[in-house]
This record gives sequence, structure tokens and C-alpha cells, in this order.
Amino acid sequence: MSRNVLIRFVPPTPIKVKTSKTESRTREWDGEKLAAFLQEGLEIWAGDKYPDFEMKVAVSRQAEIRFVNWKPDKTEAEELRAEIGEQISLVLEGIEPEDYLSD
Repeated sequence: MSRNVLIRFVPPTPIKVKTSKTESRTREWDGEKLAAFLQEGLEIWAGDKYPDFEMKVAVSRQAEIRFVNWKPDKTEAEELRAEIGEQISLVLEGIEPEDYLSD
């Protein structure tokens, strides 16, 4: 039986880009596109290390890693959350911001 892991992902805050000395504009991150990229990267990692995991990344307003339909013990849950958090950081290091920011 596969183990479902739901990752509630909060996109980074919008960034302000100066367009001139006195003007700037705000660029928003494409949360859905970032979530898809993150899910793909996590599935590659989990496929090798945790082949019985099914990863689902959803855009949210609150970050959370949930274990759906199974409950690891407290120590295992903490370790898995930390490991998944590290992988999230590693995957997101690979983005090209221009591909994920609004025009």
C-alpha cells in the first residue's frame, strides 16, 4: 500500500523590481507552476529512496507536510519532515526565477 504525503507549499512573497529611479513594479510567483516543478523533483527523489510514497504538492497559504492514510511514529514523522524539507530546498535551488515570475 502506498503512503501518501501531502506537501502544502507556500509560494515565495512577490518581489519588487525597479523599472526606473522612482518607479517599481511587483512580480508575482506562479504558484501552480512552482508546485508542479517541486512535485516532479520530489517524485524523482522519493522514487529512489521511498518507492512506496506518493507525493502531492498543493499550493497553500500555510506550509505543512502531512501524512495521509498512515501515521508514522513521532520520531519518524519528524525525520521525514526534515528530510522532505531539505529536498524541497534542493529542488527549488534549480529554478530559473524568470520562468516562474509574472511579466
